Amino acid sequence: MNLETMKSQFQGEYRAAFDGAYKYILMQNFPSSYSDEKMAELYDLLLTAQEEGRPAEKIVGTDTEAFCKEFFSDFAPENRLAGELKKLFAVACVLLFFAVTDWRCAEEVLPFGQFRLNASPFLCGLACGAGLNILFRLLQPLVMKTKKISAGGWATIYCCIMLGSIFAATALMHGRELSVPGAPVLIVSGAYVLLYPVVRAVLRYRRTGSIFAKKADDPYKDSYYKTLEDKDLRRFIEKRWMKRYRRLERRGKVTAETFRSEIDRLEKYSTVSQHLFTGFAVFVVVFATVMTALDSTVFDTVCFFCLISAAEFFVWKFFHKADRSNAALRRHILADCDASGMNLPEFLAQELDAAR
Repeated sequence: MNLETMKSQFQGEYRAAFDGAYKYILMQNFPSSYSDEKMAELYDLLLTAQEEGRPAEKIVGTDTEAFCKEFFSDFAPENRLAGELKKLFAVACVLLFFAVTDWRCAEEVLPFGQFRLNASPFLCGLACGAGLNILFRLLQPLVMKTKKISAGGWATIYCCIMLGSIFAATALMHGRELSVPGAPVLIVSGAYVLLYPVVRAVLRYRRTGSIFAKKADDPYKDSYYKTLEDKDLRRFIEKRWMKRYRRLERRGKVTAETFRSEIDRLEKYSTVSQHLFTGFAVFVVVFATVMTALDSTVFDTVCFFCLISAAEFFVWKFFHKADRSNAALRRHILADCDASGMNLPEFLAQELDAAR
């Protein structure tokens, strides 16, 4: 759930109350399935109070920490267990995939009990996981008590650790091979992948009385949350446009009436850039596959194509989704400007004054 977007809907004391609960769940390390549901509940309470003009103190009282302890007191140890088992399932899937690939795609396919794995990338992955746990379970809660770091800042730190892990794994794979028996890895990871759905169904039945996931397990799937506009991001875009307008106006390049055409021109460039990025991703997949096919077997080429296609797709999806979301927000601002009957600089000035 995008809690930063939710927080952007509040002002003043309501924002402070929601942010206090946000910091609390970070320090407690609740599973996302639980914290998302509880934060959605708190969001509804605070938003209703803000719209009705009731003080946030009526909801959270004078002691935010005491309120959080009471509000999140229904957390059960089984929820944490379910979250940890889910993380282990993801690890087991990765281990199983690479173990099978390493075994079946080797130059010489050894019998099941004789093949060995290079444990270097797995050790780097475990080190990365340990580093992320130390960061987000120990350091982040301590930092959040004294200093505010945005979600983007934490995401940057996360990406740096991940990239460091990838570089370290690559260096180890080419520098020093840590050979371990592969059969135990296949057996343990495969058994866990098969048993996890059963364990998950049992835990879910104990909590909800049904082995199937309920809609309440993921409140962010609600259409209201999906269409929630990030007001902080909207203010950022409006401030950036206003800054650009003032700079270009000082140079005599635009007027209040012609600035809209400047923004429309930038939007066209943004659309073209998205198409170029899509074309580049396709080119990388095709070019890499062709180069691999020149000196590899058909089976190896197909495996490589599947791997690089999946990697490129996730990279493309990550950036494309963000670009589409931001483009939709910019179109919304322009549509509101058209509906107001004002030129774009006047509309931006009015919006920014109202947000103060």
